Formats: sequence, C-alpha cells, structure tokens
Amino acid sequence: MTEGRNGFLFAKVLQILEDMAQEVDELAQAQDELEEYLQEVDYDLAYLEDELFLDDDDHVCGCDDDDEWDDSDEDSLVEVECPVCEDIVTFDEDFLFDEGVQIRCPRCDAVVFETADFEELNDLFDEDDVLEEPDED
Repeated sequence: MTEGRNGFLFAKVLQILEDMAQEVDELAQAQDELEEYLQEVDYDLAYLEDELFLDDDDHVCGCDDDDEWDDSDEDSLVEVECPVCEDIVTFDEDFLFDEGVQIRCPRCDAVVFETADFEELNDLFDEDDVLEEPDED
C-alpha cells in the first residue's frame, strides 16, 4: 500500500514539475518576444533622434547657417548629477521656479531636485545676505 501512495505522490510531483517547466518555457518565449520588440523600439527611437537632432557634421541643408538649433534654448536647461547613480539629469530651468516640483533620475528614479532645494539655494544668494566689502581708508 505504501508503494501505491509513493507512486501516486511521485506521479503528482512529476506532473507539477512538468507544468512548471512548461510555464518557464512560455515565460522565456514571452521574454524573447519582448526583447525583440524593445530592440525594434530602440532602433526606431535612434532613427528619430538622428532625424530630429542633427550633429554639426550632419547639417546638409545647403545654407550657411551651421547652428540649426537656437542656442538660447540650451541656456535655459539645468544639469544636475544624480546622487545615487551619478548620471547627469537635464531639465528646463523654468521648473526651478514652480512650486511642488520634483525631478527624478530617469535611470534609477532617485530624486535629483525638489523645489525646496532651490528655495534653500535662493536663501543663500539673497541680496540682504551679501557681505559688503570693507572700505579701505
């Protein structure tokens, strides 16, 4: 009788293992499909970046203007180093003056800037706190 129970138990364990192996195979196949899809999206994004953001060497319109982009827009960007992954995060300077702003690193999702940070910096550079140079007599 114990052999019958052991055989039954062994058959059930074997069936469960087969079901798990099938599930793992399906997950691996879905992962492969997702990786292929993500690679296609990456290629499409790289193509769009090449089309929209020309390098200086790629400027081929025939005009004498080598600066396709207005440099004044670049001046309104702020670069901040992420404290966690040390990646450089770039965002529009206008966010510095908005209330309740929180900028996160796109790589690790750490907070790299909050509006309160700018208020603290603004207090440091407040005009009333500027030290006057002593007069030399």
